[in-house]
Amino acid sequence: MNKSGQSLGWIVLAAGAIGVFMTTPGQTVGVSAFVDHIAVDLGIPREQVVMLYSAGTLLGILPAPLIGRLVDRYGPRRAIAFIAPALGFACAAVAWAHGPWSLAFGFTLLRGSAIGGLYLVSLNLVNLWFDRLRGRATAIAMLGLALGGLVIPGTAEQVTAAYGWRVAYLMLGVTVVAIMLPVGLLCFRNRPQTYGLTPDFGKALPASATHNREDLTLGEAARTQMFWYLLSISVLANAIGTALLLDHVRALQSAGLGRAAAIGLLGVVTVTQAVCVLGGGVLVDKYGTRRVGVFGLMLLALAVASVMAAPAFIAGSIYAAALGAGLGILHVVQGAGLAEHFGTRHLGALRGTTSVFGISGAAAGPLLFALWSPETGYMVFLAYTAIALALGSAATPRLLIRSEAVKP
Repeated sequence: MNKSGQSLGWIVLAAGAIGVFMTTPGQTVGVSAFVDHIAVDLGIPREQVVMLYSAGTLLGILPAPLIGRLVDRYGPRRAIAFIAPALGFACAAVAWAHGPWSLAFGFTLLRGSAIGGLYLVSLNLVNLWFDRLRGRATAIAMLGLALGGLVIPGTAEQVTAAYGWRVAYLMLGVTVVAIMLPVGLLCFRNRPQTYGLTPDFGKALPASATHNREDLTLGEAARTQMFWYLLSISVLANAIGTALLLDHVRALQSAGLGRAAAIGLLGVVTVTQAVCVLGGGVLVDKYGTRRVGVFGLMLLALAVASVMAAPAFIAGSIYAAALGAGLGILHVVQGAGLAEHFGTRHLGALRGTTSVFGISGAAAGPLLFALWSPETGYMVFLAYTAIALALGSAATPRLLIRSEAVKP
């Protein structure tokens, strides 16, 4: 093993996890701590703040394919030089909002720079540097988001109580730039081959084989079943996760559980999700994202079926555990699947495009409940899950890896 490659591999993995962690101010778990404060300060209903956030999410993610192409062209190290300041500015834009329009503008910048910017480039970084260990590396990086959910909202609440929500968001923006800019410039790296290294901590490829990868463009990938399978996973994980978590308390209270018990089950979802992110990484490295994705979809289907038929069964623990496990596993599949099947040369464009559809799913999931009913939404989720399972069963790995024995 190349010691230099090993050291750089650990540095890149840590930097990727820090990058994912620093997206928290633009993630729903980070914004949720401010919604009530913003509504009171601006004098607008809480529901309107949520609608503006949803609109900002949909608009903000639209440039993600373009950002992804720029990352493909210039590499993660150069991209971070403008992405980190952009996220810091977006936090400041939210803090300076004084009405619905300026708030919508701030949310648009925030979601675009966090999800379509820093999150995209951080996961791309990890995928460039890891191949056979990609599942576990992706899982470790994504734990940065779980840690962010534990640290950022509580810290922001304390600053808000002392100085107000505007100061808290400005502080988050300054923190993002102060941490992410030096970490990105010093620790983000482009492809390991640029430094004469191989992926996976500098491990050398077997001497008896040569590997020629066929990296697919977005257009080429879109002509495969595998692409639509992975895209369906992105849409379903976002749609079902957002819709069920927003409907969580109502559904369990309607089934006879108390509010305190329903809130407690959110902890079961979170803990199970964190554990299954790590477990999902191991499974992906061993069995591949296609098979593991099928397993994750089955767990999501179990969660939907449980909340439809018997949400209070065994005090709701079956539903909560299935939801957390399914989301945890599928998040790793989303993070590693595109690179596994289509290569890394055009990964930014691929990830940017799937992000648009995934975030649209997050908006569409709750919308089904609002326009029709939770029961109708559940049936739509199950039908789409069945389609995704069929795609996963029929799809074959599209990335060609040809191994040729070296003749003596």
